Amino acid sequence: MIRSVGHPQPGAWRRAHVKRHRRSWVIMAGVIITALIIGLSGYFGTVSWPALLDAVLRTTYRLALSYGVALLVGVSVALLVGWSRFADALFPVFDILQNIPSFALIPLFIYFLGYGDLMIILFAVSSIVWPILFAVLSAIKSVHNDLNDAATIFGATGFRRIVSYLAPLSYPAILTGSIVGIAIGWESVIGAEIIANASGFGAFIKNASASGIDQASVAGMFAILIIVFVVNRLVWAPLLAESARRYAE
Repeated sequence: MIRSVGHPQPGAWRRAHVKRHRRSWVIMAGVIITALIIGLSGYFGTVSWPALLDAVLRTTYRLALSYGVALLVGVSVALLVGWSRFADALFPVFDILQNIPSFALIPLFIYFLGYGDLMIILFAVSSIVWPILFAVLSAIKSVHNDLNDAATIFGATGFRRIVSYLAPLSYPAILTGSIVGIAIGWESVIGAEIIANASGFGAFIKNASASGIDQASVAGMFAILIIVFVVNRLVWAPLLAESARRYAE
């Protein structure tokens, strides 16, 4: 099969993937070794590890829920709007909304939802949803008219068009938007926890800093780095590799 100009050949792509894979593991090994050296030196002696574990798990749980809701909303809206005649009119509206600083809106979330989990999760959703929404919208809008016409000829209309044509077509964009959204989500969840003083990693580092226990903040930083790396290697890297193989042609 003839490959498009500009797409990497299988051998070159595989070598580049292996190189990136090795580099990421080397970086993570450096982080873990550094943490172990610091730990063996007794630096983390004042850290409450059960409290840190509980805080990190609470934050990760909130982030996972936020991402799930944002993924559902972002992909659904993008698929419904992207191929409709209202897409060009709504695109600028979405662009204006996503440029509103998220933390400028947190007083409204607190006013209507209080300081609990619901506020933190929905606040994070309001930040995570935009990268996913715009990634999928851009993917749909950039499709060649020939593909759209072919899909119509083969009966991909109405709801079937979304499920059988637009959703698979948007898969790489969903992955890209998700990775960006998750990165923003960490900031949103931790920031909301600090502001709301809700139990979680945000409140943990806030209280540790206020108490002068810098070791707890450093330990928390290492914990988050390890979690992010593990998720990237076990979840996103395989999905991206599969997407690259499937859509390389």
